[in-house]
Amino acid sequence: MSTLASEIKASINWLFQEPLALTTVGDASQLSYDDQLANGSAADQADTIWSDQRTVAAGTNDDLDLTNLTHSLFGSTLSINLASVKAIFLVNTSTTSGDTLQLDSSVADACTAPFSGSAASLLQIGADSALLLSSKKDGWAVDSTHKILRVSNTSPDSITYSIVVLGISS
Repeated sequence: MSTLASEIKASINWLFQEPLALTTVGDASQLSYDDQLANGSAADQADTIWSDQRTVAAGTNDDLDLTNLTHSLFGSTLSINLASVKAIFLVNTSTTSGDTLQLDSSVADACTAPFSGSAASLLQIGADSALLLSSKKDGWAVDSTHKILRVSNTSPDSITYSIVVLGISS
């Protein structure tokens, strides 16, 4: 039987300075989040993870079926079927300005829970940028009519991205 230990981390650190006549004043601080999830299927737990690096051609979509995510591991192909998503981490690896990806909830059978149930929402992930969504207590339910996570590319270039989906298997 497999077990999963996972951790969700995000932070922004800053040093904001203003030069004055005789000195420079500054504000140095950070906002960070760092928490772990135990193995399991309750609040603060996850028991499966899926990750991949993918490319979306210009003007197309990459529809991820959260009830049938394939993953190669140790020479075998596994199929991961999520009942709940605890975190989504997406990194747009393009360094070209204007190469923007979108998470799009307007597709049929979309996983709309991270969008507050809206079937007409978009989240943009700019070039050389990351998006982290998490709901580690309750998660977002996945079922046969709420299972597609669409990554759209409206730019004129193909875009490679990395993605991790952490959740509870069905």
